[in-house]
Amino acid sequence: MIIRIISIAVVLLNLCCASGFAEAAAGNGDGGSAPYEKAISEAKDSREEALLRKKLGDYYVSKEDYQRAANEYVKALSLGPAPFTAAERLQMAITFSWADRLDDAARLLRGILAENQNDREARIQLARVLSWSDKLDEAAAEADVVLKDDPEDRDALVIKANTLRWRGDSKAAIPVYEKALAQGEDFDARIGLAYAYLDIGEKEKANEISQPLKPLFAAQEKELIKFSDTLCGVRASHVGLQYSYYEDSDDNRVNRILLSYGLWAGRWEPEFSYRLTDAKDPQRHEKAEDLWINARTQEGRFGAGAGIGMSITSGNGDIFVGRANADADKGWWTIGMSAARELLSDTAQLIQNRIVQTSEALNLSEKASPRLSFTESYSHSDYSDNNDADDMRLGARYEIPLAPVKLATGYRFRYWDFRRQSGGGYFDPTDFISHQVFVSQYAETNGYYAYLEPYIGHQSFTRYGAYTSDMFFGASGSAGLKMKKCTSFEINGEGGNYAGGTTAGYNYYQIGFRMIVNF
Repeated sequence: MIIRIISIAVVLLNLCCASGFAEAAAGNGDGGSAPYEKAISEAKDSREEALLRKKLGDYYVSKEDYQRAANEYVKALSLGPAPFTAAERLQMAITFSWADRLDDAARLLRGILAENQNDREARIQLARVLSWSDKLDEAAAEADVVLKDDPEDRDALVIKANTLRWRGDSKAAIPVYEKALAQGEDFDARIGLAYAYLDIGEKEKANEISQPLKPLFAAQEKELIKFSDTLCGVRASHVGLQYSYYEDSDDNRVNRILLSYGLWAGRWEPEFSYRLTDAKDPQRHEKAEDLWINARTQEGRFGAGAGIGMSITSGNGDIFVGRANADADKGWWTIGMSAARELLSDTAQLIQNRIVQTSEALNLSEKASPRLSFTESYSHSDYSDNNDADDMRLGARYEIPLAPVKLATGYRFRYWDFRRQSGGGYFDPTDFISHQVFVSQYAETNGYYAYLEPYIGHQSFTRYGAYTSDMFFGASGSAGLKMKKCTSFEINGEGGNYAGGTTAGYNYYQIGFRMIVNF
């Protein structure tokens, strides 16, 4: 069954990519690049080749094929001293930005400024690129240089406001956006102001500000659609339905259904949920019901949440459960803390044994560059059958620009150690160590999206005196669509033989779907 889910994800990935590949093919199919390529092959020297590659890049820009244009510009700039004016190099840098080659764009813009510190257009574009690279302090500094000479410069004001908002200080960004709009109507200033009001919870004000928005370019049209979708989902009531089916090599079979309803009360979003778990194995048939009241809030880049609930089984008495979490996003790094007390209900045996897990966790993540990031986490868990465990995870992820697919690869390490093997029905290894590499792919077009992440690795552990060391593999995937701006539907699946993939620790697969409606 997991193979079917993976196949569906692959098909939808292909569908999502088809339009992008077709456009690329069309770029070559009209014969427009052929004369340039022929002339390049016959160039007399590097200077002539550089000029011709610049013209070929310009041709690709006219076709909105920014990746190929950027590739030609890089080749042109590498052919010795650049025979291009500052204005031409500025346009190349802008193309690099559109192709998501932000480091190349920043490098070229700094070169222009080294020759002329008073080049306003180059400094403004550098500030934009730095802000898109999440180098917000550097971006603000470049914008301030322009504002020092001209405090009313609209472009610099918008960049300054963006850096404030992306740092999490939307209240401070609002007057800066308003000052930029006072210089005249501007799409970026207006949509930024609307986002800022959304961030502080004033949805009606954000909607009012966004009404005059009139996109002039395809990129602005996409940005307005994105804002409309965000507006729909912010501070909105919602209902959700989820279902999953799980099966493993120990013949555990579990059906789960989750119903949820959320609304807004001030700056908090309470959510009420009910989950029914129906679990079977060759010896048992157990059910568990979970009732939860959760609430969360977000103030800029700081978030917090808490919940309390009750788990009901056929055993004696109900079990009170709860959770709490807090996190802070500082741009280049984030930190999160959480604590939870929950009933393990992943299999019939766990429900029958009424095993309760109490855990505390600390999570960290850092962005070394716009594409390279690292994650670390540590958690300690206590179990109601007199057992406890420590769990440490480390990871690295690198994103590879490959339009129209978003591709990333990475590595995960895990060390997991239980004090003893309790026989309670959950996987409780001693000195569990795993190394894992993965590749993730994501594509989206016309409301459809698909995600696929296969992985492979090695695991070793000791359990009940037996030492295990072997390879493992698996995959997870999802595919869905946004049927309307406020409605989404998704199918998902995962599976493999990674022993740490589930609570029970067996070879497994799981499939399911979810649907969310905001109103």
